[in-house]
Parts: sequence; structure tokens; C-alpha cells
Amino acid sequence: MGTIILKIILCSGIVLGLYYLFLAKEKTFTFNRFYLLLGLIFSYSIPFVTIQTQQINDKKPVILFEQEIQQQVLENPVVVQDNVVDYVQLLCIAYFIISMILVLKIIYSIIKIKSLKGRKIIYQNRAVVLLNQEIAPFSFLNTIYLSASYYKNWKIDERIFLHEEIHIKQKHSFDVLFIEILKAFSWFNPFIYFYKNAMITNHEFLADEGVILKNKGIKIYQKLILNEVLKQQNFKLTHQFNFNNTKKRFIMMTKTNSKFAETKKYLAIPLFIVLAGFFVEKIYAKSSALPKISDINKNYLSNDPYNEFNQIIKKYGNLLDQKRYGEFHKVVSNSDRSKLKDLYFQLTDEQRNETPLYFFDVSEKLKKSDVTQNQLNDFKNSKKYGLWIDGKKTKNQDLEKYKPEDFSNYFVSKRYPNAINAKNPEPFQLNLMTNKYYQEYLKKEERVFMGFKAKAFIKGKDTITPRKNVDAKLVEIKKDSEKSQNTVLDISTAVEGQAADLIPAEFPGGANKLRSLVATNFNGAIMTGEEGTIKATITFIVDQNGKVKDIKTFGENEKFNNEAHRVTKLANENITWKPAVLDGKPVAYQYKIPLTMNFETLKKTQ
Repeated sequence: MGTIILKIILCSGIVLGLYYLFLAKEKTFTFNRFYLLLGLIFSYSIPFVTIQTQQINDKKPVILFEQEIQQQVLENPVVVQDNVVDYVQLLCIAYFIISMILVLKIIYSIIKIKSLKGRKIIYQNRAVVLLNQEIAPFSFLNTIYLSASYYKNWKIDERIFLHEEIHIKQKHSFDVLFIEILKAFSWFNPFIYFYKNAMITNHEFLADEGVILKNKGIKIYQKLILNEVLKQQNFKLTHQFNFNNTKKRFIMMTKTNSKFAETKKYLAIPLFIVLAGFFVEKIYAKSSALPKISDINKNYLSNDPYNEFNQIIKKYGNLLDQKRYGEFHKVVSNSDRSKLKDLYFQLTDEQRNETPLYFFDVSEKLKKSDVTQNQLNDFKNSKKYGLWIDGKKTKNQDLEKYKPEDFSNYFVSKRYPNAINAKNPEPFQLNLMTNKYYQEYLKKEERVFMGFKAKAFIKGKDTITPRKNVDAKLVEIKKDSEKSQNTVLDISTAVEGQAADLIPAEFPGGANKLRSLVATNFNGAIMTGEEGTIKATITFIVDQNGKVKDIKTFGENEKFNNEAHRVTKLANENITWKPAVLDGKPVAYQYKIPLTMNFETLKKTQ
């Protein structure tokens, strides 16, 4: 959208600049009027138009994979909720507020004119309103407004009446309304204000020309205009007598056209054709001869996602460098949090290890877990468990008020030295959800889950890449603000738990079979052939039942992303994976496939 807005501004500026350069000083008033109107329509519509040209590939594109498909185990979900300002949303709100104010001003101006009080008469088949106050004559839509003093002996000065009648006959008010409405919704375009001035000045030239052609006395007419300049009126949507354009009008009354005036008119058509070719959106047709993709080679992602990832972090100063994680967690906006998450899954393992951030790509809610009476008795041990019920810190002896069937979910996490203090010395943290609270939790929308790696808190420790015999990561959940009725789970720390055996999820036939299906079904004919090297990353989740879901693609080329998404979905249709196993239990598992298409040599045909 930003590109389209920029094209509109540039195109309208060029069209207006050429008007002042070639036409504004010529007495081609009728042509000038339609040049300005069509120029505006052209400038605001041509960026949305697309054209198509033909391209043929001399050599087929090559699809490239990383040597190994990157894999990640899915972590436990932790909900984060922030009330952070989204500046993009604020800009949109500001735009609509300003636009609505300008629309209301137009409506107010119309009401102000229509509510003028005076005697209504029909003069020479025209509606005329004779006003009590002394103001300069003007017209709006089909009505002429002038002071009662102009109506003497049942007559109105012929030159004044004719001037306003020409405005009505040629429907100049509709031009003004059109540009005012356009200005209300494109007030950010600086050239729109100059268009209005040029258009109103040209309207006055047209009316003056009509009066002079019928009444030859230019000097007398100019004197009349000077007298009316002293009588100011301020109605936004009307043509006014004022000092700003009087000098231009006087000069134009006595001016003669240059010998190139007609030639300049005919140059307008090729001008618009040239501008159309420059500002139109170009789409290249693909030759049906473009082959499908079958070659598989080794390739690695560029550092572009990593650079963009760090640029977003830098917006918030050096909070992460200073290990002020809690403050960063609060101030980062929802839109930036979402972008960081998308970019995170495009990073290499080395790049991820360099950042303390960690993102959870989770689409499932916590499952119901029943509490037994023995567990409930054990949970009463205040030396062992720090207790939170429905997100609130609670004394362990309060469990005497509950029965096991009062709870729908429990979660126990081990607390490490960095999280233990005098106020909370317990080695384990216990979170319980009552039945009512759990039902409310299930209704909540999914959010972006962001945490901080264990090495951010434990000096000398490092995060562990998910492989066989890896350390599983646990998250600790701290209590919600007591002001809110809804649970807000936040990350106080992420710690390394005890060793656990992880068996990765497996595609039927192996990873090479999956690569082959993706490459074979990829339709390269959708690309133009001029893209050079295109990169994308495919991520998806294999759930506990071996079903693929939440397929996502990330990359700069939308068509390439959509095709990568399509072939990945196709390769997994009616397919059941062997799910990943952690500690003997099936778990959700995430795959990442970096994908690259390389066009070697291209030849363009018209």
C-alpha cells in the first residue's frame, strides 16, 4: 500500500507540474479543465492497473534445500498479554479521524450555504437568493446568491449574473465538490491542494471569457471585479472574488495564445501513455514451456531475517543487552512481537543461540489433567510447593477447602536458584486451574508466546538444540495481576530440566521422500523468471497424533511462499507421521525447511 500511495503522489505531482509548465498560461480553458480532472482520476487509478508482458526461460530454475531439515521440539505454552501501543494502528486511526473531520467540514459548508436566509426569486429561469447581508456574489450548484442591493428595478447587472450563470451551466460546483471529497481521503497528498487552486482559477477564466465574449468592455468588467473584491465572503465550496487570483484574471483577459497552444493539447495523450507505462503495476506472463522443478542441492539461508530481527530489537534500546528482560517483555508491541516470532523461525541454529529470546509456536490449549487425592495431599506441603490457584498466589493450607474434582488442570515446574528467594523458597512451583477458570481459559484466543532462554538467567549455561538425549526445557509461570479476573500467564524464567530422550517425528519414507515430493510438485511456471534467487522457509507442526498442521511460509516473494505452502500441504495430505516421543510420550514437533529457487539465465521477449 505504501508503494501505491507514493505512486499516486508522484504521478499527481508530475501531471500538475506539466500543467503549470505548458497549459496554465494558455487560453485553452475548456481543455485545461478536463486535463486537471482527468489528470486527478488518472493519478489515483493508474497505480492499481496491471499490465502483462511475456518472458521465456532459457534454463530451468533449480530448487534448493538445506542438507538437513531443521527440527524443533514444541515447548509448553505460556500466555502473554500486553497493553502496548501499536503505532501502525494509531496511524490508521489518525488517518480516519482526520478524513472524517474533513468530510464533516464539507457537510458543514453545504449546510452553511443552504441555510443562508434571503428572498428566493426566479430570474431568467435561474434560482436566485437575495441576501440581506452585503457579500460578493457567488453560486453553488444550481443557485445564485447575491445581496439584495444588486437587484434594482427588477434587474441584476448582466455581467454579474452572466458570470455566475456560466459557473452553473458548466457545473463548476461539482468539480469543487469532487476535489474536496478527494482531498478529505487523500489529505496526505500535498499536490491535491494545488490542484484545487488551479481548478478554481481556471473556472474563473472560463466565466470571464464567457462574459467578455458577450460584453466587449474589458475595462468596465475589470473595474466591476475590483469593486467586488472589497466585499469578502467565506464559503468553502464557492468561487470567490479575491485578491489572490484577480491579477491572474486580468492578465488572462488580454493575453493571446502562443502559436504552440494547440500542439500542447495534443501532447497530453502521449504524456498520459508515458506516465501509464511508468506508474502501472507490471506483471510478467510465464511461458508454458517452463519446466517443473526436480533438482535438489544444498543451500543455506541468507542473514537477512537475522538483520531484520535485530533491527526490531534495537527499537527498544539495549534492554536485552542489559538483561532487563522483564522490561523488554512489557514494552515490546504486539505487532513487533509477532514479527520477531516469524523471523525467529527463519534463523539458523547459530543465530538463534545468539539471542536470549525464544518463541513458542503453539496452536493447542493445555489439556485437562485430573488431580488425585494423593496428589492433593502432597500439594499441601508448603516446604515443597509454591502454590498458585487460578493465577493467584495462595497458601497451601487453603487446599483443605477443595476436593480433587474441583480442578481441571495442574502444572508443576522445578524452580532453580535464580528463581528462588526468601519470599518464595519452595523448590517447585504448582499451578492449579479450577473447573470454571479452565473453561474460561479454553475460550481465550491464541497469542504469541515469547520467553527467555535458560542461559539468559544461569551464567555458564547454554540452550540445548533439540536432538536425541537432549535436556527438556520447562517454564515457570508467575501469578497474574490481582486487578484482572482473567488469567495472564507470564514467563518469569526458562530453566533446563533433567535429561530426557527425544525421538524425532518421522515422515513415512524418510526426510528425503518429503523433499522429493515438495520439489516434484513445485510448479515453477508461476514465477516470471526474472527473480534470480528466491528464498523462503516452510514451518509446520507434527502433532501428537502424527498429523501435520499450522503450515506457514516466510519469504519476500508472495507467489513463491504460496506455492511452497501448497506443495507442502499436498505432500502431507492423507499422511500420518510417526509422532515424536519425549520421555516415552508422544509430543508435538516442529519442522523447518529452508527452500531456495535459483533462476540461472533468462531471456525477455516482448
